[in-house]
Amino acid sequence: MSTRAISVVIICVQVFASVATAFPQIVPAERVPTSELLRQLGELPASLAPSIRSDGRPNPVEQRRQQLYLHLRALDTDALPALIRGLTDPEVGVRRNVALFLSCAAGNWYTPLQPRLDIQSCLPALITALRDSDARVRGLAAQAIGEIGSQASPAVPALVGLLSDRDEGSRNSACIGLAGIGPAARDALPALRKALSDPSTDVRGFAERAIRKIETQ
Repeated sequence: MSTRAISVVIICVQVFASVATAFPQIVPAERVPTSELLRQLGELPASLAPSIRSDGRPNPVEQRRQQLYLHLRALDTDALPALIRGLTDPEVGVRRNVALFLSCAAGNWYTPLQPRLDIQSCLPALITALRDSDARVRGLAAQAIGEIGSQASPAVPALVGLLSDRDEGSRNSACIGLAGIGPAARDALPALRKALSDPSTDVRGFAERAIRKIETQ
């Protein structure tokens, strides 16, 4: 074997070793119960970060998240019953990350080349999650509802209620959810116009965007 070939083999071994270190608990999805995938997901922060760190090295947390997402996406709609249960899991990290995953999988912004996951069956559980004791869960659930689109219109009253939440992030997310529903959220317009006077500049901006989405689509 030539010196160049040996060098390539060494590099490949190093790459596989680094991946194994980054994902010590990941094994093929068919050998892992969905509940275990959700438990692992719940250990991650419930916010997305760049996959490449400022020093140019891969972000191991985001690599692990992507791997778990791939496993769940491979299960397709078979994963939905466990995801629905995950929205009421006792661990807040699981609830947060399930809502985040549903938002990512149902949209076309996290993995644009993948087909959207139909999460319509999760809508009742997501509406319930809008009343979660954790503000981050409430906000992420609202954003996931918005990814469903016009079929999420039954969530409009609950999202309108979230516009009065004490947490600014939840109010922002209520606007995002209503914008995603579009014209089917027309009943929310009075509350959104009231939100144009919100103390938060961000909430006012998201409310204005939601009004445009509802009125012009």
